[in-house]
Amino acid sequence: MILPLERDELLSRWEGWRHFAEDPALEKPQSLSAKQIEKLGEDERVAYDYYRERYHANFLVTTPQVKRLNVRLWDLLDANQQGPSRVKGAAIVDSPPGLGKTTAVDAFGRAFHRRQILRHGKDFDDGQTLHIPVCHVAFKGNTNTRALNEAILNFYNHPSAEAAETRHLRNRNLATLAAESVRRHGTRLIIVDDVHFLKIHTDAGEAVANELKWLANEYPATFLFTGVNMTATGLLSESKTSKNLAMSQIARRWTRLTLPPFEHPVGEHRKAWISLLGTIETHIVLANARPRMLRGQADYLYERSTGMIGSLFKLITLGAVHAIRDGTEDLTREVLDEIDIDVAAEDAREVVAKELEEKKNASAKRKKSGAAA
Repeated sequence: MILPLERDELLSRWEGWRHFAEDPALEKPQSLSAKQIEKLGEDERVAYDYYRERYHANFLVTTPQVKRLNVRLWDLLDANQQGPSRVKGAAIVDSPPGLGKTTAVDAFGRAFHRRQILRHGKDFDDGQTLHIPVCHVAFKGNTNTRALNEAILNFYNHPSAEAAETRHLRNRNLATLAAESVRRHGTRLIIVDDVHFLKIHTDAGEAVANELKWLANEYPATFLFTGVNMTATGLLSESKTSKNLAMSQIARRWTRLTLPPFEHPVGEHRKAWISLLGTIETHIVLANARPRMLRGQADYLYERSTGMIGSLFKLITLGAVHAIRDGTEDLTREVLDEIDIDVAAEDAREVVAKELEEKKNASAKRKKSGAAA
């Protein structure tokens, strides 16, 4: 038996992005009972477990926070249809790690890609030019203006990106070639991940900030950035001094959007958390999965994940793999207790558990006093 090994390509190259955006979502494997699994042959069991593991690692759910984010991003993209004489606004999704901002932004980019292909087709110029609706790049720790332009050219597989490594090309020439690629391929959304790596208080960082201004003027596309703690970087600072003029203009042109964590599941906030767990339950393919398997552990799962969607998914994914391997086929408290997740969640677990208990007690007292009144 030979199972397919998924050799996923990087989203920072056009081929990888195309596969991500255009390939169909993974199908949910059939749910088999414990007896049905026991009757599978060895090869069938290996294949069944492989497809379950892969599905559990890749399914997506849309949280209320992501829904709000998507509404604002669609508004921005649909409004940014001005002509070349007007500067397009940009957006930055700014939130702590573990809240799924990269996943949410990539999913939005996938939806935008599909809509643009549906509207305008897969190619231009009688099939001579590919239609590439989205460009996806990421900042690195040492990103400068040259590295930024090379990253954009690399995404399009432009020959100048490779030539720039072997012979000297002026950075402005690279920038012009990058802008030409964006225009030629009909790109209307440019996703830039990890923009917090930009060291804005250095000369190189200020140069990149100026470059981003120029790109916003030069490109017929909307920029969508992701970053962590962007208010502390200085990139979004408003200033009237000449030294920080680039940041001033960025602060006026960029919209800051956030993905907040889930509040403690008490009172009005409990419904959203329970709803999320219920949605996840519909995706879990385990033989002994029970109704309310996760919802019945709502407080425990909040304490373990501290309300962070990334930590919750890591706990569920690892728990499902563990339950398949040891034959439990159920996400019990005992199974989940065996799982270690990210350090931040583990370190904050006791504090969050205490906070949750205090909020529950306070809520109970308010209800009791309200009933007495």
